[in-house]
Amino acid sequence: MTPMTLKTLRRIVLVVFACCFTWFLVELPAITGLLDYRSIMGPFHAWWAPNVSDPELLTVHRPHAQQTGSSRGGSAAIAYRVPASDLALYQWDVRYDRHGFRNPDAMERAGIAVIGDSFVEDLTVSGPELMTSRLAELQGEPVANLGQATYGPQQEFVVLKRYALPLHPHTILWLFSEASDLGDVLYYDRTIRDPPGFWHEAWQRSFTRRVYYMIKHSFNPSQKPDGAKYSGIFPAADGQRRTLYFNTETRPLTQEELGALHETVNILSAAQDLAAADGIRLVFVFVPMKFRVYQPYCDFPATSLCNKWGSNDLTERLQKVLAAEAAEIEYVDLTPVLRKAASQGVLTYYADDDHWSPEGNRVVAQFLNEYLATKNTAVRAREGQ
Repeated sequence: MTPMTLKTLRRIVLVVFACCFTWFLVELPAITGLLDYRSIMGPFHAWWAPNVSDPELLTVHRPHAQQTGSSRGGSAAIAYRVPASDLALYQWDVRYDRHGFRNPDAMERAGIAVIGDSFVEDLTVSGPELMTSRLAELQGEPVANLGQATYGPQQEFVVLKRYALPLHPHTILWLFSEASDLGDVLYYDRTIRDPPGFWHEAWQRSFTRRVYYMIKHSFNPSQKPDGAKYSGIFPAADGQRRTLYFNTETRPLTQEELGALHETVNILSAAQDLAAADGIRLVFVFVPMKFRVYQPYCDFPATSLCNKWGSNDLTERLQKVLAAEAAEIEYVDLTPVLRKAASQGVLTYYADDDHWSPEGNRVVAQFLNEYLATKNTAVRAREGQ
């Protein structure tokens, strides 16, 4: 081998080594859990807050973490091909407290604690526009936001014990998401039985995986179904006919989901016992999926699969089972109030996402404020008799 060939070979080896070493340095934060690249890379990094592992909660936001950024398009853009003109611009600047929730750090007590998932946390809604912030203003007392995206009933029960009860609230509002919570029950049970290994978790957080995902979706966008097949036309209050996109349908419940429903009720019954022991009022709040709210008020094109989507009796079934197993828990269904707003052309959910808009947060806060006031008056009247 000539000296020139050896020199070239050394250069190649050095370049390869430098590239591998650089790649290792980039991946090291993900391997060690210091950084989750899902939270900073990709068009939909809004949905990945900086998290740490927790044996009971699975994950929880880092204490004092901050999420700042913007994204074009909501959950519909993740699942479907949606015209750019229908994609909303989401911007956020979120700071979490020492427990990883959207509260002021100084909060030591709260009159009301609100437990739930992304409907409560609502990353892309500003702090003052959150349902919990609006409810605090209406009630004239602190309201704790104890929502965390991806949580289901098992994790929310942990949140109740670990974070809600120490705040000594007089009321706990437990929001149940129709779109995801039964699935979250099943996912949590599977994960606890068979927890993911270290390298699986590192791969989920990795830079390499995010780059692969971004390249794949940039060069192959046609793999997503056409969003028009999952849309309806809604006559908004401003006179415009808005295209709404739907990610989930109200289909009949599977046997697995029925089992998850009964597991949820058992969890709520245990939660009621804990709340009652401290003299706390527990209110179960049913959050309907977007399709359940807007189906009666949308015109669906002939090509839309939403024409074939049915409905189920989850609201009635939940209320019936709760009444039989945990009658002390108050049951509130948000479907009627959100449908009333829809009948008036109000967009309480984002057009291209399955979560509440700022207007939805306002409508729900106003309703819950009136509900709590009415019930409090009724209780005082009974006690005076």
